[in-house]
Amino acid sequence: MRELMMANAAHSLTQLSACCGIALAMSACVPYPHSVTRNPAIEGRVLSAATGQAVAGAKVEMDIGSDESWAYETVSDAEGRFAFAEHNDYRLYALLADAPRCGTTLSISAPGYHTRHCTWMNMHWCSSTPLQLPRLMLQPEHIAISEEEAVEDFWSCIESAMEQAH
Repeated sequence: MRELMMANAAHSLTQLSACCGIALAMSACVPYPHSVTRNPAIEGRVLSAATGQAVAGAKVEMDIGSDESWAYETVSDAEGRFAFAEHNDYRLYALLADAPRCGTTLSISAPGYHTRHCTWMNMHWCSSTPLQLPRLMLQPEHIAISEEEAVEDFWSCIESAMEQAH
């Protein structure tokens, strides 16, 4: 009797393992402990659009949204420089298809200036390539910004980074 119970338990375990394997294959997940990048190392410099001088004490916030969300913030130094270290996340599975998109938004604010937002998207996971943003210009509050200029400004941080990469 005990042998029959053991055989049934082994058969049930085999069926369960097969079902789990099929479910993992259909979901394009593979158990594989590894590290994924949350955000790359990002360095930049905040400058006044009016004078070209460094903006010290600017608050720089970074929000990352992928399959999870993270937020970090820092403050620019006396030379307007700021930096975010690369962050990684440990995962127990690997996606074989349809890896989540990764959106990153930087918001830069300082007293006396309009807040600036920069956004970019990676189609599959977050990039691990370090990013340099050498000329993040803030417009003084007394200068009006049209909607059209705000949209152009939205992308110019990324163009600045791409120019530097080439």
